Formats: sequence, C-alpha cells, structure tokens
Amino acid sequence: MHHARPVVTSPDLLLARRAARSDARAWDEIVDRFGERIFNLALRFAGNRPEAEDLTQEIFLKLYRQLHRYRGEVPLLAWALRLSRNLCIDHYRHHRTRKRVETASDEVLRQLPGGEDPRERNRVEEQRRLVHRVLAEMPETQATVVMLRDLQGLSYDEIAAFYEVPVGTIKSRLNRARRELVRRLEGSLGRGRPAAAGAAVMEQASSC
Repeated sequence: MHHARPVVTSPDLLLARRAARSDARAWDEIVDRFGERIFNLALRFAGNRPEAEDLTQEIFLKLYRQLHRYRGEVPLLAWALRLSRNLCIDHYRHHRTRKRVETASDEVLRQLPGGEDPRERNRVEEQRRLVHRVLAEMPETQATVVMLRDLQGLSYDEIAAFYEVPVGTIKSRLNRARRELVRRLEGSLGRGRPAAAGAAVMEQASSC
C-alpha cells in the first residue's frame, strides 16, 4: 500500500500566504527583506531617487496585490524581482520623455572632441539636435537596450536577467542597436560628411 507524500509548504509560500491575508507582520518582513534590492533596481531604471522611490511604492503595491498568485515554485525574492523587473521596464518605456532622450544624446556628445570650444559650439549644437531626433525615432527595443547599458550602466548579466535571455543575446542586440544608431546618424549627416557622433558611438562599442 502506497502512502501519499505529505505536501511540504516552503517558508516563502507560508510568508506570502500570510501577507496576502493582510498579516501586517508578514508584509513588513517582505518589505524588510526585499526593499533595498527592489529600490536599487528601480533606481537603475529611474535614474534619480525621488522617481525611484515612487516606482518602488508602485512595485510593492503591485506585489501585494499579486501575492495570492505566488505558488512557491521559485524563491519569493526571485519571483518579486521578476515582477519588479517587468514594472521597471514598463515604467522606462512609458516615461521615455524628451529629457531622457536629451540625456542620452549628451552622453554621446560628451565623447566628441572640442565640445567645450566656443568655435565648435554651433557644430556641437547641430549634432545635439540630430542625436535627439535619431534616438527618439529609433525602435523601442533597440533604444531601450542602449539606454540600459550605455546610459543606466547595467551590466550584461543584469540586462540578460531582466530579459531572461543569454548574455550573448544581449551583446548581439546591443551591437545591432549601436550600429543602427550610427547608421541613422551617418544617413542624416550625409554620406560625404564625417559622422563624428557616429564614430564616437562605434569607438565606445568597440571598447566594450
């Protein structure tokens, strides 16, 4: 006669079930255990503390509402970070404003020689406007991976974990995105003109 194995409920699942039933102590434990990790993740995407704090509150609100869906197949932290990642990416995409585009273009133009020389000011300003427009027109998936790596400073491993793909896939996507940025810059500048901004991007790409 075979006896059914007793169902083993993990501590993480018990904690999630208690918090989902409005157990304040259990919820406080989740916030204490995961708060710093989730805030640091939000800060990577938001770029500033006030926006990251708002995003962290949004994440925890969503996390609380979704706790009843947790089944214990993975550690609670991994499950919470996956949910956080998705919200961070959505936030990043939905808040890709002109200010964020200008910041990215400044990061590119910072590498150009003579940017502070008054004689070069007009040329740099012209390039700045061009890069603004090109970044704003690039496909969202390409612009996002460039932003995460080159502007937000996330590692290849971090970006790969966010997208749940191999690191090699992220490197390939990033190379294609950088080349697309260069292609668009050179196309806008004209084939017969030197594409200083594009060259700066390729120099950065070759050093990574």
